[in-house]
Amino acid sequence: MPLDRLTSEGAMRAFMVTELLRSTGEREFPAQLMSVFFWIASHNGCKQDDLMKACNISRSSVSRCVKWLGPQHRLEHRSGLKLVRRERDPENWRGYLVYLTPRGEIFTNLLDNYASASLTTLTKAREDLKAYDDSTNGESPDLETGS
Repeated sequence: MPLDRLTSEGAMRAFMVTELLRSTGEREFPAQLMSVFFWIASHNGCKQDDLMKACNISRSSVSRCVKWLGPQHRLEHRSGLKLVRRERDPENWRGYLVYLTPRGEIFTNLLDNYASASLTTLTKAREDLKAYDDSTNGESPDLETGS
């Protein structure tokens, strides 16, 4: 079957979103991490405890994912993705509220654009992103500092 023959538009859009998330520099972007990010992106300012119910994952998994999506990965030698930040919940001092960072908002805007764009536009954007990655040797600039 030729590579240019599309058999499912929904699957192609899902593929494009996955590739967008992988463009954060994290080539291994597990489904659980995607699920947590998508929930936060669609419920900016949500309670971290709500993620357990919404994503049907344990408290420790939510904590790991939020940490990974935040400024610092739980493994000290790895950087976080800087897509979210958390603050203490003023109504419950033991809980946290989770918000998108400016970088997370950029990715959310891109996701919104992916949802409404034609597949031709998405394919062109993917080619442009690949060309950019190739020209920078896959090094992603830090969108928060611009470096």
